[in-house]
This record gives sequence, C-alpha cells and structure tokens, in this order.
Amino acid sequence: MDSAEIGAANPDPASPPRLTVRCGGLTRSADPADGEITIGRDPDSSLHFNFGWMSRTHVRLRPEGGGWVAVDSSRNGMFVDGVRHESIPVADRMTLKLGDADGFAVQLYLGDDTGSEETTTEEPVDPGIARAGAAVAARRRELELTQRGLARDKIINAGALISFEKGRSWPHESTRAKLEQVLQWPPGAISGIRQGAPSPDEEATQVISTSVASPLIAQTIQLALKSVDTAIAALPDPSAPEYHSAAGAILSDLRNLRAVAGEAARNAPGAPALVIALGGVRRRYDDLMLRVAATPKASVGQRLFAARHRTSLTAEDAALAAGLSVNLIEAAEADQPLPALAESAIAALLTELEAS
Repeated sequence: MDSAEIGAANPDPASPPRLTVRCGGLTRSADPADGEITIGRDPDSSLHFNFGWMSRTHVRLRPEGGGWVAVDSSRNGMFVDGVRHESIPVADRMTLKLGDADGFAVQLYLGDDTGSEETTTEEPVDPGIARAGAAVAARRRELELTQRGLARDKIINAGALISFEKGRSWPHESTRAKLEQVLQWPPGAISGIRQGAPSPDEEATQVISTSVASPLIAQTIQLALKSVDTAIAALPDPSAPEYHSAAGAILSDLRNLRAVAGEAARNAPGAPALVIALGGVRRRYDDLMLRVAATPKASVGQRLFAARHRTSLTAEDAALAAGLSVNLIEAAEADQPLPALAESAIAALLTELEAS
C-alpha cells in the first residue's frame, strides 16, 4: 500500500482507522474507541463460533498506536501466509488463518472501503446476534430512541448499530453496557438474549429456568437417540453397496447431536441428565464408527478413528503425532476434504498406528 492509500484509509495518522472483520459469514466492524475485537468459542466473543478446535478466545484484535494488532491467544495458532505468529500488525485486506496454515479464514479491512458494513448486507447472519439485535431495535423504538441520537450521544456508532440490529455484528462489551443503560436493561441482558434468554421486557412471562429447561433438552436428546437406534438396527449388511452411505448419514446425525448435547451440558453445569445424554450420544457414535471401520470399504478417517481407539490415543494425541491441528484430525474422521499435506500426514500416521 502506498502513502496515498494509507492516508485515504486513515486521515489521522495518530488514530487507528476503523477495522472490519469478516469470517464464517459474519462481519464485525468497529472504531478504535470500541476497544478490542475477539474471535473464539466464548459466547461473549465479538465473533462467536462453536468449533471444537477453536480456543475460547482465539484471537484478539487490538487498536495500538496508529493501527491495529492481531494477537494469538490460542493453542492451535494464528497464521499469515503459512507462518504462525503470536502477534502481527494488521494490514488492509490481510487474511488470518486460524487453527493451521490452511485453516479458518479471517479477512481484515482498514477504513471504510471493501470491508465496510454497507457492502455486507447479503451476508449470512448469526441467529443469536440477530435475536439480540431485534430485541434492542424493538426496545429502542419503544423508548423512541433513534440510531442517530444514540450515535450523537456516543452510545454506539450508527453504522455499527444498524449492523448489530440486522444480526451482522456484535458490539464490544463496553458498548453493550452503554446500550443496556440507555435501554433501561440490567447488565448482561444483551449477551443473555444472544444466548437464548428472553429480553427483560418479556421475562415475566417467558423465563424458563435452567432446572426446567435442562431435563427437557435431555429428554429431546434421548428421543433423538431412539430414532438413531432404529436407524442403526435397520442398516443393511456391511457388504451391501448402500451400507456406507446409510451408516455415514447416521454418523453425521450423531456428530450434530453430540455438538448440541455438549453445548447444552456446558451451558447448564450441575445438570446430570444432560451429561448422561451426551454420554449416550458418544457411545453410539464410537460403536458405529468402529463397526464401519472394520469393513473393507472403510475410509482413511474411519480407520484412523479405530486405530487411535485401539491404541488409546485421543484426537489431541493423534494431532501431535501427525504434526497437525486437532480440527484437521476431526475433519478427517468426519470424511471432510483436507489439504494435500494433511492427507499425507494422516496417511503416514495411520500406517504407523496400524503397524503397532
């Protein structure tokens, strides 16, 4: 970028420009006054993703000096152009890769050009953010507060509020606190709505306590497992041509069910029914994976799953042995496409495990 371009993106060299982040179909745009942007599994992250390989706070994007800095806070790493970095100054149109050199892409834009909110109106929204944004918009209209008025009072930038209310970005914690105050909501209300709680205006009639919700979720999971058991019992003979596609569909359903049960259990500590349901999902998944792995047409990922179970290795152990991230091991076992280097590393590891 030449000096003219830098000047256009940041007219005041002493102040960082606006930063826009795009990843996983979501967009977060912020002024430096909003503070840092976080990406991770923590439900309160600016950009929240429930990937098992991702750390609770994987990356922090901080305004520093006249620019922004990306800081790795994870176990599986942050990469730029194939090189892992603990921290790196943000450049316009930079792409971070999370998890490994070919991992989850995070695109960064400085200023109000291609990365601006106005160019992202067709991008998918986060359902939780959309729920929170819609509740804020409804409450704002009820109190006759305008977007421009909130921006004038330095509560939230008008563009950022529009993006939030459309479910495309998540305000910083300090901005949410100011919004909650002006909306006459208790602290943490907006984050709670994102995670499924009703708005404070609806609490009198819509609150369902964890003690009530957890057994209902556990019961739903157990009912789903009965359907899974029926499908497993109806599988054709392993030698039949349709066996692997039918078993693969059940395994995919079990992976989705495992993610739902795991998230529910994490969000409701002290709920044994959810943990028991999660154990039931895992047991069926492991049993079916081992059955499929024993057939002649088993995939490399299915054989890897069986080999590491036979040798008492976790997915994390296998990742260390192969020199890969855990998400690539999990992707292999789910029969997802992999980079060529990852395929070679997994094939070499499988050879070693099957020979041991």
